[in-house]
Amino acid sequence: MKKYNIYSDFDIEKHKKTFINYLEVVILPDGTIKYAVPSHQEFLIKYICEKWGISKEKFKTLIPDQYKFSFMDWLLTVSGCVCVWTSFYKGECNFEQSKRVEDLKDAGLLKIEERDVMKFE
Repeated sequence: MKKYNIYSDFDIEKHKKTFINYLEVVILPDGTIKYAVPSHQEFLIKYICEKWGISKEKFKTLIPDQYKFSFMDWLLTVSGCVCVWTSFYKGECNFEQSKRVEDLKDAGLLKIEERDVMKFE
C-alpha cells in the first residue's frame, strides 16, 4: 500500500492520522482540496498556467505592476482558489469552498476563529 503524504490526494481522515498541527492546502473553485506543493504560491502559478494554457514564462509577463508587492492577492483573485494554513486562510470563498473550510474546521485541522480569517484590504 502506498504511504500517505503531501503528494497523495487530500483525505481528511488520512491527513489527521499522518500529520500533527500541519495544514497547507489550496481549495480549488470546485471545492477540491489539494496539498500546496511545493508552496501555495507555486501551486497557484502552476494551476493558473494550466487553466489558461500558457507557460510560466508567459505568465510572468502578465502580472500587473500594481500586484508586484501583493502577488498572492492577485494569484488568489485570478485563480479563484483559497489558500489554507493550520491557523488561517486567505481568499474569497464561494459556496463549495466555504463547505470545505467548514469541513476542515470541524475535523480540527483548521484552527481558527472568524477574526483570524485574512481578508483582502
